[in-house]
Parts: sequence; C-alpha cells; structure tokens
Amino acid sequence: MNESSIHLDTYFHIRVILGMVTSLAITRLLTGLARFMQHPGRVHVYSLHIGWVVFLLLEVQRFWWFEYTLASVTEWNFARYAFVTGYAALHFFLATMLFPDDMSEFNGYKGYMEARRGWFFSLVAALLTVDLIDTLLKGKQYYEHLALAFPGPEVTLITGAIIAANIKSKTYHKLYLLLCLSAQILLIVFRTGSF
Repeated sequence: MNESSIHLDTYFHIRVILGMVTSLAITRLLTGLARFMQHPGRVHVYSLHIGWVVFLLLEVQRFWWFEYTLASVTEWNFARYAFVTGYAALHFFLATMLFPDDMSEFNGYKGYMEARRGWFFSLVAALLTVDLIDTLLKGKQYYEHLALAFPGPEVTLITGAIIAANIKSKTYHKLYLLLCLSAQILLIVFRTGSF
C-alpha cells in the first residue's frame, strides 16, 4: 500500500465518522422542528430559539461542506482525529441544547433559552473557537485563501457569545443572532462564491 492510498483511506474513515455525528445533529434539529407542526397548540415558537435553529442548521451544513478540505491534511494522528470528531460533536451538543429531551420544568422555549443561556452561549463560543482552530489545521494555503475574512469576524463572534452568556438583554441577543446569521451566510458566499 502506498502513502497516497493510506492517506485517502484515513481521510475517508474520518469523513464517515464526521458524517455520522453531523447526521445526529441534523436529525435532532429537524425532529425538533417537526414537533411544531405535530403539536402547534402545545409547542409554542419563540423567535430567538428558531433563529438559533436556523443558524445551527446552516452551521452544520457549512461544517460538512468545508470538511472536504481535510483531504489536504496528509499527516493524521489521534489528537487531530479527536479534535475534528469533537468539533462535529459540538454541533450535536448544541442541537440537543436547542431541542432537549424534556422541558417540563420550563415555561416553553423562551423560558428554557433564558434558563440555559450560559450553557448555550458557552457552547456557541466553543464551536466558534474550534472553527478558528480547524481553519488553521487545514494549512497555510487554506488560511491565506481566507486572509481578508479571517480571523477578525470569528474573534468578534466568539467575544459576542461570551457576552451573550452573561447578559439578559433581549436587544443584545437579537442583534447578536442577526450578526451570527449574517456572518454564516457571508462565510458560505465568500468561500463558495454562491449561496
């Protein structure tokens, strides 16, 4: 077996694992959204919650789409493998935060999001920080391709998540969500040339 085929086998193995974990996140999000259609009178929509669901759906898809650049990583070890698997798992953890198994102790999604604000935005900050590190893992050429848009927006969004975890301001939370959604769409357009 030559070195190139070993590299491709490793890359394929990692893509399969990442696909399984991200599929769990997407399943959780779509199942949660389906509950609104199944029980419209029992499960009430909260705009900030739905906004974060949209953000995470875009984020999971963006993550999966851009992980093809891991093909350029020629040397894999367990630490790198654990890192990208953990990155994928953060999407799943955020999906379970958005659609928990049981909300009986909360007054709908509004009360739930307010009560779990610290956990949720800490995970958002972790996800954005890992995204920053993941970009560096993909190599100097990939980083230079993004130089105009990197790392300023990511650092701003990470800082914003830390602030969101610690304040209750609805205005701030709405503006931060809009910033995150806008950044997500711009990243997709900037990196692919289309939406």
